[in-house]
Amino acid sequence: LLEGGAEMLFETARLWLEVGRYSPRRNDAFCIFQVTGPDEYTVLVDNDFYTNHMAKKHLAYAADVAEWLAQTYPATFTELQARTGLHADESLAWRQAAEAMYLPPPDERLGVFPQDDTFLDRPLPPDSMVRKAADNPLLLDFHPLTIYRHQVCKQADVLHALALTGEPADRDCRRRNFDYYEAITTHDSTLSLPVFGIAAAQAGYPRKAWEYFQQALRIDVDNLHGNTSHGVHLAAMAGSWMNLTWGFGGCSLRDATPAFAPSLPPAWRGYRFGFLWRGRRLRIAVDAREITYTLLEGQTLDIRHFGHCITLEPGCPQRHPLIDGTPTPRAFKGVIFDLDGVLADTATVHHAAWKKLADELDLPFDDSMGTRLKGVDRMASLEIILEGSSRMYSEAEKADLAERKNHYYREQIARFSPENLLPGARRAVEATRRAGLKTALASASRNAPMLLDRLGIRDLFDYIVDAGRIRHHKPNPEIFLAAAQGLGLDPTDCLGVEDAVAGVAAIRAAGMFAVGISTGDELNDAGITLASIADFDADRLIADTHHTQRTTAGHAPDHDSIHHQPGRVSA
Repeated sequence: LLEGGAEMLFETARLWLEVGRYSPRRNDAFCIFQVTGPDEYTVLVDNDFYTNHMAKKHLAYAADVAEWLAQTYPATFTELQARTGLHADESLAWRQAAEAMYLPPPDERLGVFPQDDTFLDRPLPPDSMVRKAADNPLLLDFHPLTIYRHQVCKQADVLHALALTGEPADRDCRRRNFDYYEAITTHDSTLSLPVFGIAAAQAGYPRKAWEYFQQALRIDVDNLHGNTSHGVHLAAMAGSWMNLTWGFGGCSLRDATPAFAPSLPPAWRGYRFGFLWRGRRLRIAVDAREITYTLLEGQTLDIRHFGHCITLEPGCPQRHPLIDGTPTPRAFKGVIFDLDGVLADTATVHHAAWKKLADELDLPFDDSMGTRLKGVDRMASLEIILEGSSRMYSEAEKADLAERKNHYYREQIARFSPENLLPGARRAVEATRRAGLKTALASASRNAPMLLDRLGIRDLFDYIVDAGRIRHHKPNPEIFLAAAQGLGLDPTDCLGVEDAVAGVAAIRAAGMFAVGISTGDELNDAGITLASIADFDADRLIADTHHTQRTTAGHAPDHDSIHHQPGRVSA
């Protein structure tokens, strides 16, 4: 600080007062305008979440340093004032701006922090964009303006801010934001991988943290982006070390005191890393049983271990039991069921109706397309159907086509009866109610109320949400958040049941535990999967979800009908 750090800190702090101002429209909060944060797929925005958080930290620290120098090293401070033109009121202006910085609260409907003032107003990326992102950087396939108009991230500003600031510490909040932004982030920048690894560890997702760590660590070893011949990714290497220490090691600074909250990835037997702090050299070693802190060099050092202060003496290792960082399971109070494919097999009717429409338009339609339509709302499904068309359709024509398909579908379900329920469906919902849990239905179909009447199960649900009550469709979590609100429950008190990838993503983004219905492995993001709704036993399943939440190694509950999906693991 004395040799040049303070000068750099002050000069750069001045930037924020030049690009921001106090906004009367936001109760005189300090706002920062027209910036691009880490996410280069979202450009020139107001109140970027990451930028505002970092600027707040920067301004407050600059003010602290100015006051400290003035009191502790007055001669040096006077010299610094003369060299930089720093006047007496500047540090006060920095502090005032920091305290008034605009930091938006979580969105009321989604429960996540908005990346900027308008980000959550944009549509989610179309399926074609998501599929392309898995193969190439988006800029190779889409014009920048097309990318900028959607909720799609090269790297997620919000998760960067949460990972680096450690605020807020609430794990449910971190999970909701992680789940939401993970679904719309392409990781086209290798800087994204280690930050997602840190964020996953902080959110209590040890397996995901390990997978992101592996990708960042091996980005050049395995040439994962196909461009290692252009040069190695040094930032990803440094990010891997941060993933290890900030993520798995739980390293942070609290009131100028090193703090640690280590966890052990399921794939590892142990790890260790060094830490140099103000002339003290510390080693942290973690294995399956304990954490060992050893002060190798320097004077006595105070650190925080899972929030508790401990004092380390040179050459005297301290051992502490490894604490399972998984959040304590909450007793579920409600179950939210999807309809199509979970309680009734309407997928074949949808498939037949869409195929009839596609045949009339002379467009290709096969089983793979039917799979893509699963869990997708009507208009988004129509867009998938029309991908094979060489002509452009107006919005009015699309509305007519969607209504034509709906007519074909309603003709079929008008013949439905309780016999069209999937085996065990009624018993599963009735048993859930007997267990004292509230029940809700969350269906992407506008025909859900009519279908429930035909199936004879409408009275089994305390609350029903269909596509007519929401603006955003799965994988957006709005429908599940609306169902939880209708039940009068916190989303984390609810368990969601789905058979589609988009549905499971929506449940997780809502902060709920996801139960998948599938005989395959496509629902690997669900906490537990069942072969069919007939295997849904509320009492036993809730016990198993608690076991799954406690298990960091991803072992499955010992039931033939229930299998935990641990996700992809690299060799």
